[in-house]
Amino acid sequence: MGTKKLNMASIEAGMWLHMDCVNPIGLKFEHDGIVSAVPEGYSSAADIKVIHYAWSEPHGKRLISETTLAEFLAVGSSARVVNARCRFSPLEVVKRARSQLGRADYNVLGRNCQHFGSWCYEGAAFSREVFKYGVIGTSFGLVVSIVGIIAIGMARASW
Repeated sequence: MGTKKLNMASIEAGMWLHMDCVNPIGLKFEHDGIVSAVPEGYSSAADIKVIHYAWSEPHGKRLISETTLAEFLAVGSSARVVNARCRFSPLEVVKRARSQLGRADYNVLGRNCQHFGSWCYEGAAFSREVFKYGVIGTSFGLVVSIVGIIAIGMARASW
């Protein structure tokens, strides 16, 4: 699975977006979402909709939400389109994403935004980030990875 730079002129509903981010204390993380609506004749990222795990201030937790592309892009940099083999039509990808709106069971190891993106696009919940930082990382990472693999198995069974 690779990525290519996001071209705003060719953005379409059903695309899986990925970007690198840094949180306020300097820790790097990755963020993913599914483009859910691209109105004809759009003029900016504020017109385009993306479904992803987003922080909900009123709820005090992450929810799968539909926001503007501008809001999605505000948390990171260098948005890219994921070049994975999609098992579904773009319409079905969006339908799958919409079916999860309001879901509030975010878990960094077993139910994060990459699990969501891969489930919508490929039909199986998987996180490259958990694998990359867990397996290739430190001994602690190996423990985190094992817990993550267990969580992934549970997530795949419950999506």
